[in-house]
Amino acid sequence: MLIRLAIIYTLILSSINSFSQNLLTNGDFEEENICTEYSVNCAPEAWITNKDGFSTYFKDSNSAYNGERFLAIETGHTTKVFQRTFSRTRLLCGLRKDHLYLLELYVKSPYDLLDSMGVIFTSFDFLFGKKKLQNIDPSLFFRPASGSFIKDSNWQKVSMNYLAKGDEAFLSIANFSRRDIRGITNNPKESHFFVFVDDISLVPLDPHEHLCREVLINKEDIYAQNERHEFMRLAVRQNNDNPPIVTIPPTIVLNVDTLVLPDMLFTSGKANLHKESYGIIDDFCSRLSGKKIDSIVVEGHTDNTGAFTANKKLSLDRANVVKEALRQRLSRVRPLVITRGWADKKPVRNNSTAAGRQQNRRVELFVYTLE
Repeated sequence: MLIRLAIIYTLILSSINSFSQNLLTNGDFEEENICTEYSVNCAPEAWITNKDGFSTYFKDSNSAYNGERFLAIETGHTTKVFQRTFSRTRLLCGLRKDHLYLLELYVKSPYDLLDSMGVIFTSFDFLFGKKKLQNIDPSLFFRPASGSFIKDSNWQKVSMNYLAKGDEAFLSIANFSRRDIRGITNNPKESHFFVFVDDISLVPLDPHEHLCREVLINKEDIYAQNERHEFMRLAVRQNNDNPPIVTIPPTIVLNVDTLVLPDMLFTSGKANLHKESYGIIDDFCSRLSGKKIDSIVVEGHTDNTGAFTANKKLSLDRANVVKEALRQRLSRVRPLVITRGWADKKPVRNNSTAAGRQQNRRVELFVYTLE
């Protein structure tokens, strides 16, 4: 468990400055599920359809938007009334009420029905729902990223903002049109009207919002669900009258307090802090009083003078000295403190001048506090 939590912390902290924190796993559909019944890779991991995956999961690098795999959503049938499929997945982390999220994906279809497609967020597993798709109002209808949908067979980007209610646990993709899609497909070998889907993502628009700590554990649970085909239909029949509500730990909102310790606060060429440095650290720690500290990152930096190996060691040693000072002053809260030594890899000024080199020699503290 400790190792797993450490990995999760690393995942969160490594993406602090990254905007792409996808709340959907296997959004490119490249990872294949080995279903229980047939022991073959007939479906994508994390995604389950209400119909056999054999007819809704395709491998074709020439047809996929990216990679080899993509999904097919059946929107209608030439002869069967209101025959439709949906595909659903469980979110990695819950959404925060009244926060905005960006949903993007790529779709294509030779039929003029992309604007009838949509997604629905639910607190329960949509596989266990009883209502017909044509009687459901989706959370969002597809909207093109720009302009209007074009009736052709090329991939088109969908981009939408979603305002969360706070109870979302599952996302499902389907055709929610009130009218039936029937008639001639203009393909003599095909009686299904398909919309193809690839590269779907859901990310928070708040740059301070990040994946929950349980993200890797949740992913393991999602991937462990291997029932498909008849095993899944049996589970649906058994649970249709009482679909379980699923509660997922929400994303976390991290605010950042920063402190830069310049080179002059250290003994020249060494990792020893001058006495006056501790007063600065004391003041910084006092300002953190009452805040819920999630984690602290301490990063050491040097200029490009001298050997890289020596600079690497010096930058990490200085970061570790500051880490120890923080731990002594924050012993009651015992925060997770991560140190990194970058040597001269992340300069803030040009190393060609003495003034620039001095500003590059520094230790930076990033304290992440929970909202």
